[in-house]
Amino acid sequence: MPWVGAKGFASDTLETALSCYTPEGGRGSIRRLLEIRDIGAGCCPWWQCLFKREIVIVTSPDVVDTTSKLIGLDSQSHVSNIGVADYIEGLVAPAATRLERIEYVDRVGVRKVSLVAQFGEGGGGLALSAHMDTVPGLGWCGDPFKAKIVGDRLYGLGACDMKGPLAATLVAAFSYACRGVEKPLVLLLSADEETDTEGAIRIAQESKILANVHPEFCIIAEPTDLRVANAHKAAITFSATTEGRAAHSSTGQGINANISMIPFIHEMWGLYKELTGNEDHWDTHFEPPYPDWNIVIDNFGTAPNVTVPKSQCTVNFRYTPRLDPEPIIRRVEESANANGVDLTYWSSGDPLYTPEDSPLVQLALELAGEHEPVSVPYRTDACIFASTFPCVVFGAGSHRQAHNVDEWVSVAQLHRSVQFYEDAIARVCS
Repeated sequence: MPWVGAKGFASDTLETALSCYTPEGGRGSIRRLLEIRDIGAGCCPWWQCLFKREIVIVTSPDVVDTTSKLIGLDSQSHVSNIGVADYIEGLVAPAATRLERIEYVDRVGVRKVSLVAQFGEGGGGLALSAHMDTVPGLGWCGDPFKAKIVGDRLYGLGACDMKGPLAATLVAAFSYACRGVEKPLVLLLSADEETDTEGAIRIAQESKILANVHPEFCIIAEPTDLRVANAHKAAITFSATTEGRAAHSSTGQGINANISMIPFIHEMWGLYKELTGNEDHWDTHFEPPYPDWNIVIDNFGTAPNVTVPKSQCTVNFRYTPRLDPEPIIRRVEESANANGVDLTYWSSGDPLYTPEDSPLVQLALELAGEHEPVSVPYRTDACIFASTFPCVVFGAGSHRQAHNVDEWVSVAQLHRSVQFYEDAIARVCS
């Protein structure tokens, strides 16, 4: 239901009168939060309360409207997310106690921004984590940046991953000031989660808010179909390149970079068969249970009558908490050295595993009405944050809907996720 919250009143009478103001309206109506600020001196204490304070009305956004607006702001990982960051900053600034903009230039020279917002004072409390970037919007029949609702489905680029869950955290944050809470709430809003997690790394390394508050728990708002996930995979991305010389293939004067790449690719294929076929590498808590070993080959648009001047093989390796990645890394390095391939790689961080009997997992299961947690096959910013505080993953939508043409999220699940985050805030921060 819509509500109005009031804080800082000396008069119980005035506080009661304002807190009872409840606008009519159902789903999608505007909720308001009242913030009281001193504006001058008065006479007797009661009249001072009535006349020396200014009532500032801060509108609490609706999750569907906010999701739609976020979808309309292009934040594909290869472009700057400054537009989305500016919109979010303007939205939460009236209710936040402190805000940080952590700006950086990504590995290809694009300006990015991560945001950290603190609500309330003190230490401990809860963190909600979400990311602002999306995968590229390729292959859409309609405009991927124009939100569309059909029945219970809200369509648009990033609707499921991650504009919808991101909007849910923003809406839930506004409930904080309406509650009699004692501990702070922190929003951790990153860039580049879909690529190299640099935005979360910058938050962990540079945020003064995070260092000062040090939340007790963190909920990662990624799509889990409203299930509580206490474990997920991490990723290592290998990039191998070979160089050749371009020439018309009929002349015999070129050097085809693929020829020296082929032995390396063959050995990567061998690793694929081993990792997906040998159950010693599996973890049955996950679906699928085997590691992801995704091989991508790129000749950079070379025509078939031209010898390839540059060949690149990229392998994305997702592994579970029980699998030690170091032997796999060594085998890839040995193959690259033996075949004269230039190799670089980066890691997203560690897999997530928060024990089922931990207080955070038990609380999340209680709030979600679930009996046991699940494991999810993707990675999140918990790869970075879980070394600082316990994390679980919970959000609207499914990873099976994410990264797809005509991506969508359930409107009903968006509203239910807001309620979950609000309940978590009330329990952890009170």
